Amino acid sequence: MPIKMVMESTDQRVHMNITANQCPGCPENLATRLVMQTVFEHLKDDDPIIFGQGCGIGRDFLQRSGLGTHDSGIVGMLTAMEIRGIDRPIVVIDGDGQIDLGLEDLATAFQQGYKYLHVVCDNQAHAASGSHATGSTQPMARTGVRPSGKLRHPKHFPLMLMYSGAEYVATASTSHPQDLDRKVRAALTRLPAFIQILTPCNPSWGYDDDQGIEVSRLAVNSGMWPLYEWKDGDFRRQRIPRKATVREYVGSQRRYAHLTDDDIGLLEGYVTDLDGMLAGLERGSAA
Repeated sequence: MPIKMVMESTDQRVHMNITANQCPGCPENLATRLVMQTVFEHLKDDDPIIFGQGCGIGRDFLQRSGLGTHDSGIVGMLTAMEIRGIDRPIVVIDGDGQIDLGLEDLATAFQQGYKYLHVVCDNQAHAASGSHATGSTQPMARTGVRPSGKLRHPKHFPLMLMYSGAEYVATASTSHPQDLDRKVRAALTRLPAFIQILTPCNPSWGYDDDQGIEVSRLAVNSGMWPLYEWKDGDFRRQRIPRKATVREYVGSQRRYAHLTDDDIGLLEGYVTDLDGMLAGLERGSAA
């Protein structure tokens, strides 16, 4: 389904004009719309520049190179704007390819203090190119090139950026839009900033087109996708009641259909370990 997304400022100059071809009910397209809405509401008088690429996000007119290069482009844009005396906020929205292919550019740009917001819509599968295991794919999840499931734990990318010059990092989900809105607003005042949004993929994960929000909610409520943020040197988890089990979460999608009871037990152990790691960061902030 082709969707044309256009955002304009009060002087009618188009800032983002991208055509996205995505599946019905695509959470990545929804996440992009929610982020853009908040950015333009919060920065409408500052003439924001938004661009990016990804499955469900679309392709902007600036994209002329390979994956993972947006942050190098942003460095060039911000440098040129500074020379010309132009002060406009920049936001990039792209997919989980950035977590692997663009890690060096992103971390270096943040470490050098370039002020912008980078949002990653994470479907954990490079879904636009056939569903591959990525640095963010959850343990034991099956992808097109890992039919028996991914064996290793994922990168916790926002936590990596806490120590790479970021002023703000957070995880978010479209199942909790108010939390996402608040985090985008917080990020825009603490640059450089990074937000990673869980965006399940209908065909890659294997669920019905109208279940994207429910799958996202199960991920949060089971602890498989914890919501947290780090700002002003303070790490905090969002207190989400555990209304779902890991078994319910994996049962909502076919990418986990191969799991045994023992495998589910291992995933429950993964959530316990993840809880412990994040609790340790929280205690460290409170000390």
